[in-house]
Amino acid sequence: MSARVYRSYLFVPADNERLLQSALNKTPDVVILDLEDGVHPSRKAAARAGVAAAIDRVHAGGKVAAVRINGALNTAVDDLRAAVSPGLRLLVLPKVEHARDVQLLAGIVDDLERAAGLPAGEVRFLLQIESAAALPRLHDIAAASPRVHSMMLGSEDFSLDVGGLPTPQALLAPSLMVLYAARAAGVLPIGFVGSIANLGSVEEFEGLLQEARTLGFRGAVVVHPKFVDAINACYTPTPEQVAQARAVVAAFEVADRDGLGATKLGDLMIDKPVVLRAKALLIEAGLDSASDG
Repeated sequence: MSARVYRSYLFVPADNERLLQSALNKTPDVVILDLEDGVHPSRKAAARAGVAAAIDRVHAGGKVAAVRINGALNTAVDDLRAAVSPGLRLLVLPKVEHARDVQLLAGIVDDLERAAGLPAGEVRFLLQIESAAALPRLHDIAAASPRVHSMMLGSEDFSLDVGGLPTPQALLAPSLMVLYAARAAGVLPIGFVGSIANLGSVEEFEGLLQEARTLGFRGAVVVHPKFVDAINACYTPTPEQVAQARAVVAAFEVADRDGLGATKLGDLMIDKPVVLRAKALLIEAGLDSASDG
């Protein structure tokens, strides 16, 4: 099952009308209605009761509707029963430590989709890795179900679990482990090497995003809307990048017709990995080939 690429994911407490309306007025690709940490325990039931209506509003607003459920199984099942409804596209699963966690919830969603009259497999999963215990199992977790769309490191909870602080130095190794496991499983790695709780300057965040894209991440989750436009810009190919990718593909096609496995374009040596990277960028830009307009 292929994964549709989304650029920006914005958390919104599911019980906060003001922040939901603000998110709908901004430009995130995905609005994550949070039933977990963003909602006070005394408000969980009320947030759950209103989540289907909030999903409708997000969907009607032209954005992808997602819900983050709670980690405890009994509460997670209650959350799923409330959330799996027309318009829902993603479920964010927190604190995943075993492939079996994913498979168990996938089986429940199977039943709930049928009951709601939704197409089988329509609801996908974004997995949050938030403990050291998950690291040795990342490859099994990422490949646990066809519902898995993407995977990310939860910087704050992970750092708490290992007794450290969410600094770039501490987060680099586990972030790369998540990225490599996601890529090996054919799902999308989401994130950046930094703390999601850092609400500093947009300019500083742009640097983290560029580094993340260079490493291989595709998209980012944030808790403040001021970062959304920077994410969208980072993960939207520029006209110059598109032109360069087209030139790379065209040059390689000429070389291929001439029986050559590689060619040169300016100072760039073009072989198969380089041209495949260029084609991937064109697809990311919404173009199927170098000849598309």
